[in-house]
Amino acid sequence: MKYIALILFFVSSLTFAKNSNPIVLISIDGMAHHYLDTYKPEQLLKLSKQGLFAYSGMTPVYPSKTFPNHITMVTGKYPNEHGIVHNSFYHRNIKEVYSLGAGKDNSNWLKAEPIWITAEKQGVKAATYFWPESEAKYDGKHPSYWFPYHHNTPNKDRLAQVLKWLQMPDQQRPQFISTYFSTVDSAGHDFGINSEEVKQAIAEIDSLFAWFYQELDRLNIDINLVLVSDHGMTDISEKTIALKSLPIDKNIDQIVNGQTQINLYEEDKALLNETVKALQKVANGRFDVFKLGEYPEHWHMNNINAYVPDAIVSLQPPYTIQGKYHGKATHGFDAKGKQELAAIFIATGPDIKLGSIAPFENVYVHDLLIKLLDLDKQSNRADIFEQHIK
Repeated sequence: MKYIALILFFVSSLTFAKNSNPIVLISIDGMAHHYLDTYKPEQLLKLSKQGLFAYSGMTPVYPSKTFPNHITMVTGKYPNEHGIVHNSFYHRNIKEVYSLGAGKDNSNWLKAEPIWITAEKQGVKAATYFWPESEAKYDGKHPSYWFPYHHNTPNKDRLAQVLKWLQMPDQQRPQFISTYFSTVDSAGHDFGINSEEVKQAIAEIDSLFAWFYQELDRLNIDINLVLVSDHGMTDISEKTIALKSLPIDKNIDQIVNGQTQINLYEEDKALLNETVKALQKVANGRFDVFKLGEYPEHWHMNNINAYVPDAIVSLQPPYTIQGKYHGKATHGFDAKGKQELAAIFIATGPDIKLGSIAPFENVYVHDLLIKLLDLDKQSNRADIFEQHIK
């Protein structure tokens, strides 16, 4: 019996040692890559020089909205696959228009497994603090540690909780932790990308990271940090387009205003075709119109399912569709070829090599997390991080 106990202890120690450095995934919502050059945040730039840095930023998936992109990063799936194809869209089976965080009350919105559930299924404890849709169960499960979303919780409180998790005893400590800040995104929307308010929001976040690393040093804790944002930000004009001014037949089944997209759902193909043609005639460079099956390949949106629109009106910046809120800047547009919509990517820690990486789609972030956590997960994508992991 003594020998068996020793063997079990030895195996348990090996298992823990394999993932000895916790992975902390942090998103700064709306932190455009170009903000690094414009505002030169000292601590973030320091981190970018200590690890792996996407020197021209990371490319959001389409549409460059908050929820589709955050969920892509933690599932490794495009929005068409994970189910959250926009911040606002219609689901034919649920028969509702999605609202942010709806997965909390109905887990059927989410169609792909988040990494915190993948980790838990493989015996790795996980924690998440306010990541979009982290309140939703998947396969009836939550991570070991999570918090209900409260928008006004200070950013420092969120990082303080991360530090508390990192100080837990080995058998209780989560090996994967994620958290999220929205203050830079809010400042960009409200005041524009060149505003004093954005400058201040970034300075506050930068100061917070300096404090966080001082605490890690004081506590002698090593982590692998994966620092991302979901999208960049671009200023928009006052030349908004009134939805009622567009030739969209009132008999279309569902018309969902997504500010930078109009999502149309219609079973009558003749009616849909007529509407698409009428919209194309009045586009005048303000927007593009596509039908399901003809969406651009890089959208990865042509699979038929219950939540993908039958047609999408995709606006070109600086145009947006009129709604309850306008603001000075936004995102959501097709990010291809639009550097102002590029997101940040920095990864640093004892298991990550120093270097730089060319722009890549954020669907690959999940692959990096899987590798760092040493989880079993099959992927058909090229391994872009292989040479960057120790």
